[in-house]
Amino acid sequence: MPITHTSVKEQTMDSRVANQFILASIEVFRKVGNVSLKKTGLEYFPGGHKISTGIATILGVTGDLKGQFIITLDESISLKIATAILMGVPVTQYDEVAESAVCEIGNMIGGEASKLLQEEGYKCDITVPSIVKGKEMEIAFYPAAPLFMIHFSCEWGPIDLILRFDNKPKS
Repeated sequence: MPITHTSVKEQTMDSRVANQFILASIEVFRKVGNVSLKKTGLEYFPGGHKISTGIATILGVTGDLKGQFIITLDESISLKIATAILMGVPVTQYDEVAESAVCEIGNMIGGEASKLLQEEGYKCDITVPSIVKGKEMEIAFYPAAPLFMIHFSCEWGPIDLILRFDNKPKS
């Protein structure tokens, strides 16, 4: 279910941009793990927001768009991602392999979104991912730029995609 221009008031990020990241996330999870992501919700925070999460992979976006996209999930999902990327070889503990897999899924989503954005007329590059992990971790966005938080559910559990851009895309 894509975002429409009327679904979020005072929107500062073009819905076409957000939709490319949503479509990319759905496609990458389908290809990597034969997993069906279902969009279950969308939140818009016009003045920024703090999020609490277990694991987050953060990637920057540069070019026509400047900002970040973040994928948040829990440890059990990271193990499933790692197992899927390793073609079924079980990964049972969070270690460098699981961390690498979470970064790789971020790279894949970023690459797919970048391709889709290019088709929409936006030139952008995706930076190398960073990963953060903690039991009671909180990520705050300063300065407080507007952000979208897209909630997904799937066979593996809940996954969130956070989009934060410092500039409004060119029309």
